[in-house]
Amino acid sequence: MRYKIKLMSKIRLFCDESLEEKKEIHIDGDNFHYLSNVMRCNIGTTIFLFNEKDGEFESKILKKMKKNIILIIYKRIQYQKLKNTFHLAFCAPKSNKLDTLIQKCTEIGVNSFIPVISDHTENRKLNINRLKKIIKEAVEQSNQIHIPDIYKPISFKNFVNNIEEKDCMVFFADIQSNISFPKLKIDNTNSNIIFIGPEGDFSVNELNILRKKNKFVSFTLGKRILRSETAAISSLVLFNSTQD
Repeated sequence: MRYKIKLMSKIRLFCDESLEEKKEIHIDGDNFHYLSNVMRCNIGTTIFLFNEKDGEFESKILKKMKKNIILIIYKRIQYQKLKNTFHLAFCAPKSNKLDTLIQKCTEIGVNSFIPVISDHTENRKLNINRLKKIIKEAVEQSNQIHIPDIYKPISFKNFVNNIEEKDCMVFFADIQSNISFPKLKIDNTNSNIIFIGPEGDFSVNELNILRKKNKFVSFTLGKRILRSETAAISSLVLFNSTQD
């Protein structure tokens, strides 16, 4: 005789109020809909709550009503962690590709997202609130605690000028660079930015500017021409490997 075993996935929710053992948390709105109608949770179901300040806690559903759920926190299972030191500056592709870039890079681990408007940027008007929702859901899914910031789009000129005033390095993808990733000198004690260009690459003028700046270092991902979201994901995996 064969038995079908239904495995319940780990349910995690970001909670912006303070978390501590024995505290009751009231859940309503979208999170109530998710727990009640999507995950079909009942009294006694384990829910993991987290935020950057307090870490992650195990809780259970204490009461379930028509429009809200009450959780009781039992114990802390994870303390807050150090943030990833890498930020991702990128020239936004079209919406479906942008969603993939934001979701996958969040899952891999990134400190923040910096949208930059270059000469060839396709998507210049971003729905920041929608992207924040994608980020939050990706953090919940990937068992992380830090929720990356995403800033309002900044012009290429202002982005480059701002870097001159900061204590950081920018590593920008350049197919013509002769520096492969293993040859890069990366100091993880400082803040570092990975900069990925648009689908049509940086303009000739932009590349000339980047190549002349002391705080900007080029690197190549090989001779294949990658989509911007593929380049961003690949780069982040490589750079994050230096922190393990």
